[in-house]
Amino acid sequence: MLECVRRAGPVVRASTKTGQNFLITTRLVFFLVPFIILLSVRDSVSGAVSLGAHLVCARVAGLTDKQRAMCRSSPAAIAAVGDGLRLAYAECRSQLGGYRWNCSGIGDGNDFGHVMPLATREAAFTYAITSAGVTHALSTACARGDLPACGCSSNRRRSPSPSEQFQWGGCGEAAYGARFARRFLDSREMEADARSLMNLHNNRVGRKVVKDLVRRECKCHGVSGSCALRTCWRALPPFRAVGAALREKYHRARLVAPHPPPATHAPQTHLVIRRSRQNAGVGRQPRKSELVYLEPSPSYCEADPATGSLGTHGRHCNRTSRGEEGCETLCCGRGYNTVRTEEETKCNCRFHWCCRVSCDKCVTRSEVHICK
Repeated sequence: MLECVRRAGPVVRASTKTGQNFLITTRLVFFLVPFIILLSVRDSVSGAVSLGAHLVCARVAGLTDKQRAMCRSSPAAIAAVGDGLRLAYAECRSQLGGYRWNCSGIGDGNDFGHVMPLATREAAFTYAITSAGVTHALSTACARGDLPACGCSSNRRRSPSPSEQFQWGGCGEAAYGARFARRFLDSREMEADARSLMNLHNNRVGRKVVKDLVRRECKCHGVSGSCALRTCWRALPPFRAVGAALREKYHRARLVAPHPPPATHAPQTHLVIRRSRQNAGVGRQPRKSELVYLEPSPSYCEADPATGSLGTHGRHCNRTSRGEEGCETLCCGRGYNTVRTEEETKCNCRFHWCCRVSCDKCVTRSEVHICK
């Protein structure tokens, strides 16, 4: 179990239990169904959050029965799940912003979660970063003390090595975050088919990346900073580092196939890496750290609702880059238009005693390249 010391963060807490219940319910409404106006939060302390959560959870589109039950029983955790989804969608756009598929449309609807129509490497990345975002947000909320079900033990254990004199704190928020994320997100995969196996595998990769990037941080104690004793804790990584790690896995994702094939109706189907025609035989199972997908990606050059592609017409590109954001790649060989602009601003302003300010006029010229 990952452990760490609970540290006080800049969190504004409600002064009463009624206020805290109100904040939890309001976060549910904000992150899950912005169009719902919750009218029941003014009730009694004991009934406000339960009634509010019941109303919200009953109206959220895209939840399974198990997820609705978890939503009603753990409203604070579900609010953190909403935070994680928003975090994941923003990071998805940040990591793949210059690619042909740049996460556009992900998270724009009111449904809880997003379903990719094709089982491509883009779908693999979406499921993995969503799972990672939910794990990270739940772990952060647990460390702040916002989740009643996630607590810290009062005991501390010393380092087993005599050469390292430090103590561990007793919180296990990262483990709790991964556990709740697995129960909540994996419950969406109810069909025992290859797509569900793919989604479950990529969900696990996202949780694993967060846990693998947890780092040890320590604080020294002793006379004049002698560091005779250290208190150490496990700190969550910045989510930007999680997104970067998943982007690398996106580039190295493996094409897989179900084995035995679905036509055989054999029990215990699992995924294996698809071999080339020249190299016949059954491939190995993918590693737990590898993203997997079932079908090649479309070009994403033209808009196609069936594949979730919005096309690249009108996208800004980089004329000098040879990478994904370069005009040659992003514009799919269609070419691009260059728009030149001039902006006149005041600059080099000077104050003259007394009392006048004089400025020069500066002209800023810029070029923007837009895919045809």
